[in-house]
Amino acid sequence: MTSIMWKVSKRVVSGICGVAIMLAGCSFARHPTVPVEVLLTPAAMPTPVADGEAAPRRPPDVFVGSAIYEQKCASCHGPDGQGDGPSAAQIKAQGRMVPSLVAPARVRAVRPSEWHDVITNGRIQNLMPPFRSSLNAQERWDVQAYLWALATTPQQIESGRQIYQAQCAACHGERGETVVGEGMLRRALNDPFFLADRSLLEIASLMLSGAPHAGIALGEAERFQVADFVRSLSYRYADPVAIRASELAGDGVITLRAVNRTPNGGAIANLPVTLRAYDTNGEVLSRTAMLDEDGFVTFTNLPTRADYFYQAELDYSGGRFYAPPVQFPITGSQTISNFLPVFETTTDPSAISISEMHVFVQNIAPDTVTIAEFYWFDNAGDRAYIGEDGPDGRRRTLKLSVPEEAQNLRFDGLGLGQRFFREGNVVYDTDAVVPGQRAAQVTMLYELPYRDSRLIERKVFYPAQYADVIVPALEGPGTPFTVTGSLVSQGVQPLSSGNVAVFASSRPIPAGESLSFELRGNPLARPPVGGDGVAVGAGLIALGLTIGLAYLVLSRASTASFGRRNLPQRRRQLLREIAALDDSFALGEIDAESYRQRRAALKAELLDLWEGEGGTALHTRG
Repeated sequence: MTSIMWKVSKRVVSGICGVAIMLAGCSFARHPTVPVEVLLTPAAMPTPVADGEAAPRRPPDVFVGSAIYEQKCASCHGPDGQGDGPSAAQIKAQGRMVPSLVAPARVRAVRPSEWHDVITNGRIQNLMPPFRSSLNAQERWDVQAYLWALATTPQQIESGRQIYQAQCAACHGERGETVVGEGMLRRALNDPFFLADRSLLEIASLMLSGAPHAGIALGEAERFQVADFVRSLSYRYADPVAIRASELAGDGVITLRAVNRTPNGGAIANLPVTLRAYDTNGEVLSRTAMLDEDGFVTFTNLPTRADYFYQAELDYSGGRFYAPPVQFPITGSQTISNFLPVFETTTDPSAISISEMHVFVQNIAPDTVTIAEFYWFDNAGDRAYIGEDGPDGRRRTLKLSVPEEAQNLRFDGLGLGQRFFREGNVVYDTDAVVPGQRAAQVTMLYELPYRDSRLIERKVFYPAQYADVIVPALEGPGTPFTVTGSLVSQGVQPLSSGNVAVFASSRPIPAGESLSFELRGNPLARPPVGGDGVAVGAGLIALGLTIGLAYLVLSRASTASFGRRNLPQRRRQLLREIAALDDSFALGEIDAESYRQRRAALKAELLDLWEGEGGTALHTRG
């Protein structure tokens, strides 16, 4: 590993280390087993009541709450509150689970004051953070109102309103404004303090008690409809479905042209293209339209939000191909022209190789070691590699070996059952591998049983040009990690988030052979006095993810790889990409602004590579 690589790594790491640590703390840290029901029960120690904490100072607003929920909650609890957000699988892998916030039994039984307490103080043992610092009291009530709305349809509230007007309004007033009851219980139904301390179950049960209710005969479903309406008297209800529909429309336009990049490839026309929009929580919308005879398709009425990016995909000849992702704020225009490169396909894997393989080792718990593996794949051919279809109809493209005792296997992005699937000790990636260097990237994590040493063998199915093992170089109690075998020590590399020791393979690894090494040591065998072993483990995970993210960013921004062996080849590739881009622009396949931005990015990378080798001036076309 060269010093230049690590100088760049440290710059990248400094910018993303904080994000990685937050991800690690939420996604991978181990915690004692606690029943999930604790998530929505009151805190053991009551929080001092401040103004706006015991009850909202003004009616909570579902519109405001929807934006907060999308930003703060949807990644775990899912778009509809069903506990199926993109982070839920990682939490489940640690023995926790994200509960549904719209399950009728839970919605009816929990008091708003209890939900407010959980949102305020969190449930750290269940990986839910507190929001008392990032959200004020009113915002916490607003997001809770959105949870009520998620569990309540407009039809339920309207049915409850009709029953209320017929059975209850004479005593309680049209909007629940009449004060009734005796002594401490004397309240109006729309009193925020009354509603903050009453669950839907308690409101529904009130209709079964007291002489004034003796003449009311309602079934259970009707009583809960009335309870939903009564609660709506205290907040500004809006239909979440309508809110999302309004957010998924706008004045954005994206025009795409599908182009076959394989020499002498066929025309790409009259095929369906799916355009998907994503935010930090995952996919937010998808639309499908047909290419015309010339390979063009246009999508209109798109939201132009700053946190949305769009990517189009097309299935062709057994492979799925993707357009470069785009964002409206980056272009500064409401109209974007983009291209969707498509290739002819092959099932021959002979052009596939592994350009870089990094195995990061970290010990986060007694008797368990966590491995994070990062792969970059090259495709030296001019066709996209798609692999063979199996007897079950699933395509088997890239192959990765998995240790027999591996547990809690997971992947970055779409995981098992989606992009990847496992058969025995082999995992298959179903994505096509387009031609080019670093054409595909895979990040795989798993855990292995571990005591003070272990022999680890990582078989590769494709020739690996470079491979290394990275371990945290920790000081303090316990035994430091060491790596032995046919690996060469590259020394300790300092990072702002901690030091790592790097051990590189002394030669390329042929297909079918293994990267073999013996891991020894246990740096967390005796945590420091007063130290939190869980937090330390989370920190190591963060370091691993930080390095992994650094590789990803570096590989996109620069080709200053270990040994600097690929620089001339990458320079030639960049020159070819600039020439192809110029040709696309001349043919009208890309708009002027997108052309200018893409060409500037390619030229900047080319200049970085040239200057990194001590070059002087670099001249390209234009």
